[in-house]
Amino acid sequence: MQVGVISDPRRTLENAIAWTADNGFALLDLALEAPFAAPETVKWREVRQDLADRGLQVICRAATYLPLENPAPLIRQAVVDELRRALDATAAVGATLCTVRFRGWPAHLDEQTGYEYYRQLFTILLNHGQAQGVRVALENSPQNQHQLKYFREIFRRLPDLKLSYHIGHGNVQTAQSMTREYLFALAERLAHVRISDNDGIHPLYLPLGAPATGGIDLLRELQSLRSFRYDGIVSLEIDGERRWVTGSAAILREQWEMAG
Repeated sequence: MQVGVISDPRRTLENAIAWTADNGFALLDLALEAPFAAPETVKWREVRQDLADRGLQVICRAATYLPLENPAPLIRQAVVDELRRALDATAAVGATLCTVRFRGWPAHLDEQTGYEYYRQLFTILLNHGQAQGVRVALENSPQNQHQLKYFREIFRRLPDLKLSYHIGHGNVQTAQSMTREYLFALAERLAHVRISDNDGIHPLYLPLGAPATGGIDLLRELQSLRSFRYDGIVSLEIDGERRWVTGSAAILREQWEMAG
């Protein structure tokens, strides 16, 4: 297991790359979001060289604010265009994986039509990414009601789609963590893992071990990953001070060894 960290788009990429490398992380999980990392505002080949000079791996995350579920067709078309630009930036920076967060579908669509919407949308993205050597992964959101059911059907219709599983999101308003359920259903599609802590009610992106109650059982989560033979990148998504990120990384590495 290697530890990555999600970039803060409110900081310059030069700053993010330097801090990530200087603090011993293997990978920059690059959020393609405004103000400092929107796909159209960055000279990506220069960023690629900076990453290479620092010895960092990179994957990309399309902006999570893109409204895939908007009922207006022209807005949804604009979202498709933005996602294609995210894939272009992913290729330009030298990454081979771009993740897109699940946001559901327009409320006026019934469930079966929603599945077809995702099939059409991600077929476009998968084809666009494949032409550039970029895989596309769907990330689970904190909205857990029926979400795994939706994922099973979406992934059945899209055999080339990968899974980016967020452990923190799987702990929001559920009777228990959803990690093992997702792994039982989709482990063969798992390409990347993200993690943060929360109180079991809100997606708070807290440091690992911070919640007084309701937090994730980190050792159990990592044992689940190891039982499904996952040994890839685990990216920290922690809001707040950077020392909370480095502290969480130390805890994550320690618990990973214990989970083995």
